[in-house]
Amino acid sequence: MGDQLYLVMEKLHTMKNYLEELEAIGQLSFEEYQKDSWKRYAIERLIQLIVDLAVDINNLILTYLKQPASKDYYNTFIEMGEAGVLPVDFAVSMAPCTGMRNRLVHQYESIEPEIIYHAIPKTIEGFKKYMKYINHYVR
Repeated sequence: MGDQLYLVMEKLHTMKNYLEELEAIGQLSFEEYQKDSWKRYAIERLIQLIVDLAVDINNLILTYLKQPASKDYYNTFIEMGEAGVLPVDFAVSMAPCTGMRNRLVHQYESIEPEIIYHAIPKTIEGFKKYMKYINHYVR
């Protein structure tokens, strides 16, 4: 995997740091989340960055596997499942995180604070598992 392995490992390291930051600032009540716009914006940005890193990792691995380019972010997860890199059920469960990422970046619709707040533990748990699967695959 050569250069791609190096990039994947570098991105996993960055993801680990972002997850630790999200975990540190994400330990707050919903009321605190709503009141503290700085933490709210930081949490939204960290979620976006974590998903972006995963999509980058997915694309690096799919390119290494000589898979055609995915048509969108969502499908990078599905294709990782189809390629046997991620368990299919896990890949399918993670793919929708790209929709939240798109809403955060492009503000397609007003973002409901409850949705983001409840996504914090799901993001942490899901991407910790994702990192384990990717680490196992590349080693």
